[in-house]
Amino acid sequence: MIFLPDTNAVSAYLRGQDAGLVDRMQTEFPHLRLSVVVVAEREFGFVHGVTSLRQRQRFDNLLSLVPVEPLMREDAAHYARIRSFLEKRRQGIGPMDTLIAAQALRLGATVVTHNTREFSRVPGLKCEDWQST
Repeated sequence: MIFLPDTNAVSAYLRGQDAGLVDRMQTEFPHLRLSVVVVAEREFGFVHGVTSLRQRQRFDNLLSLVPVEPLMREDAAHYARIRSFLEKRRQGIGPMDTLIAAQALRLGATVVTHNTREFSRVPGLKCEDWQST
């Protein structure tokens, strides 16, 4: 099994305020992958100055333990199908979330997110909420 946390789940992990999420992510480190999209969004937070030094250190540690999943050609095809399907139904989700969903479909992964309402719109996508708050 592969788990692909979205940006909000990684951000909550870095804040360390949800003990259940932190414990579950640490338990699942061997099965976690980080989307390069999530890495890019977190890097933006650091550059933009909205993230603490403690979170930067936790993120660097996470990157040393969890493989980063690059975008692949197949992800582009999944992205196009997902976006078209959702937009035709006027149920689109954000472009970054669409890319994360596309990667998860390619990997056969489960998206870890507190935003199950949006991700659950993607046909065939598995998602779980590990946050208690």
